[in-house]
Amino acid sequence: MDKLMNRSWVMKIIALLLAFMLYLSVNLDDGASSSNKILNRSSSANTGVETLTDVPVQVSYNEKNRIVRGVPDTVIMTLEGPKNILAQTKLQKDYQAYIDLDNLSLGQHRVKVQYRNISDNLNVVVKPDIVNVTIEERDSKQFSVEASYDKNKVKNGYEAGEATVSPRAVTVTGASSQLDQVAYVKAIIDLDNASKTVTKQATVVALDKNLNKLNVTVQPETVNVTIPVRNISKKVPIDVIQEGTPGDGVNITKLEPETDTVKIIGPSDSLEKIDKIDNIPVDVTGITKSKDIKVNVPVPDGIDSVSPKQITVHVEVDKQGDEKDAEETDASAAETKSFKNLPVSLTGQSSKYTYELLSPTSVDADVKGPKSDLDKLTKSGISLSANVGNLSAGEHTVPIIINSPDSVTSTLSTKQAKVRVTAKKQSGTNDEQTDDKETSGSTSDKETKPDTGTGSGTNPGTGNSGDSADKPSEETDTPEDNTDTPTDSTETGDDSSNQSDENSTPVDGQTDNTSGN
Repeated sequence: MDKLMNRSWVMKIIALLLAFMLYLSVNLDDGASSSNKILNRSSSANTGVETLTDVPVQVSYNEKNRIVRGVPDTVIMTLEGPKNILAQTKLQKDYQAYIDLDNLSLGQHRVKVQYRNISDNLNVVVKPDIVNVTIEERDSKQFSVEASYDKNKVKNGYEAGEATVSPRAVTVTGASSQLDQVAYVKAIIDLDNASKTVTKQATVVALDKNLNKLNVTVQPETVNVTIPVRNISKKVPIDVIQEGTPGDGVNITKLEPETDTVKIIGPSDSLEKIDKIDNIPVDVTGITKSKDIKVNVPVPDGIDSVSPKQITVHVEVDKQGDEKDAEETDASAAETKSFKNLPVSLTGQSSKYTYELLSPTSVDADVKGPKSDLDKLTKSGISLSANVGNLSAGEHTVPIIINSPDSVTSTLSTKQAKVRVTAKKQSGTNDEQTDDKETSGSTSDKETKPDTGTGSGTNPGTGNSGDSADKPSEETDTPEDNTDTPTDSTETGDDSSNQSDENSTPVDGQTDNTSGN
């Protein structure tokens, strides 16, 4: 064999064979490449691209002893390849994105996001494909839970006490660095205009010193919270005193307030110190005839508010000598004039309700006074109104108030009107009418009487007599609770009542004429 290989012609043949094989190899590769190009061009119409968003990232690590931070919840995967394989992959939905941290030590690492259950015939691009993660030791600590609530969110006239939480302590688990940042563990409660004790389940959250929520787990996740809510209003008696000097020859014989009690609202310790509001001044300076006077109720020290804020005091006078005789002579010389179909209007409407005057829509009036004044008086100089400011939803009977000149008195054919009140539907509003359990003062509670407007111009249909029958029935101002609600209604209706007073300005003068006649 060695002799054969040493011959030159043998080596030439071998070299020729090798050259020929190399030639064939080059030509075959070029042909295959050309074939592949032709096949790729023919199959490009059968390829496509699919983008899979929000693909969950699964993490493999020792969950019992370690905490991992920095892993994204989801990634985006873009798949490219044959359409039939793309459709099958998307339909089966068994593809996964995952990160393997089992063999990594504590600390920070840059790891690759991998995928599985995707055909090798598809090209896959993951975003992000590299993430920075931190591996820490898992730790647990116990913390006391504090109830968090706004004490000012209770209903007016109530206060919230100290909350009780059960269980009192919870276990917070997380990375050691996160647990070191825990400054507060709170159960948040919304009192939502409460008027009675609140008991709710509340979710517990762990917060840092800047009140940012920390990425930790809390066990148990919820606790029971009880917050006592108690009434902080109280009814106390009132007393009025005379202030100022009446007109010449006039003695004040009576000061009679429309109500004997008012409601005071404030902190419990302040309520305990107040048993009465006395010495409410009634200014009678220059008064010559019996009349009704509105006075403001003072707010005692330490008290937030008083309801009603204003009351009407009837002032009764007694005249002496010639003045009394002159008034009686003037009254006997008075004449009467009738007015038909005077329209009745409503005053004091609230935006929360709609109002309908059921009956009557018009009233006849007999007006009595000096002939010279009656000759000048026309229908346009008299107006009738019904104050609905203190009414709740339902049908009510309210007094009809007449507004006429000071020098005359009036008698109405109908003294009361029927009104239907309907609550408007408003989102997020629920007017609750809760019975207040209020501490009474030394005298019994009385309902707040509506302003009947004694005398001409305010007292409907009374003329000279001022009959007590002209007062509205009890159903007028009582929505549901016959004890407490009238006082509340008086407070909430102050603006409406004042509006009615402005529309009937000659109240005092008309009262004077009534007394005189």
